[in-house]
Amino acid sequence: MSSEPLVSVIMNCLNCERYLHEAIDSVYAQTYSNWEIVFYDNASSDSSAGIAQCHDSRLRYVRGDATIPLGAARNEAISRAQGDLVAFLDCDDRWLPDKLERQVALFAKHPDVDFAYGNFFFTRPGNDRMHLGFRRKQPQGHVFGKFLIYFPVNLQTVMIRKSVLDKLPELFDANLNLAEDYDLFLRLLYTARAAYMDQPLAVYRMHSGMSSIRYAEKYPDELVYCIEKLKVLYPELEQDYRKELAYLDAKIAYWRAKSAILQGRSSVARTLLKPHKKKGLTFLGLYYAAYLPSGLWVKLQELRLFLR
Repeated sequence: MSSEPLVSVIMNCLNCERYLHEAIDSVYAQTYSNWEIVFYDNASSDSSAGIAQCHDSRLRYVRGDATIPLGAARNEAISRAQGDLVAFLDCDDRWLPDKLERQVALFAKHPDVDFAYGNFFFTRPGNDRMHLGFRRKQPQGHVFGKFLIYFPVNLQTVMIRKSVLDKLPELFDANLNLAEDYDLFLRLLYTARAAYMDQPLAVYRMHSGMSSIRYAEKYPDELVYCIEKLKVLYPELEQDYRKELAYLDAKIAYWRAKSAILQGRSSVARTLLKPHKKKGLTFLGLYYAAYLPSGLWVKLQELRLFLR
């Protein structure tokens, strides 16, 4: 890379007019100036196109003929990226001003690192108050096994060397709607090294229209799909990461139990969690918490956001 490598900022849009100005402005406000935005409009029907096209040539606007799955749309944008480094910004979130500067410097200092991520702030639905994403330092180095157990990556904080993405036979999987980041990054990090920045780099906006909220019940099935893909790609996976996969099975049961409780089926949740009670105090506690009223159980789960 040159001393000031070009960063390709991948922005994918489908009817994002509400927050789009703020998201794009956060790129233009960066203290690091050698960037391009690859803006892929997934056939929006609102005013997103006009908002995007009112910017200068550093934003390259591309419009699809028809709406396609988000993973496929991200791939369309990445295929047009000209940078040495690739970063991602969703249209309802924003970056802090020194996000790019910090991460470009990190890559320059650590040529063995291909993937970087960091801390972030998040806001809750209907409230602009910012909360810190992580209170504890997250893993770095060879993180694959740790990420199987707990995946702490917020896409808005990610930066990747383009040369590493170019070597992958598949980028985002268009069959996935919620776990496409998990799938791609785990495949990449099976061999690549990661770096973590404890400083917040972005503001992640939680709102009721998010796919991760609207379709949360599909997340466990997508995780299973991702793990089955990894088993095919890496036949040694089950032997080398037996304990991590067992723990992940318990987490998948938790996600299914959560959906059951939200549907008022607490007995189903307990049935799902019961086989995993011996996998740690967390799962033992979740099992017995499923005897609580569903509203209280949900409040306890929300509290976990602030204890990470």
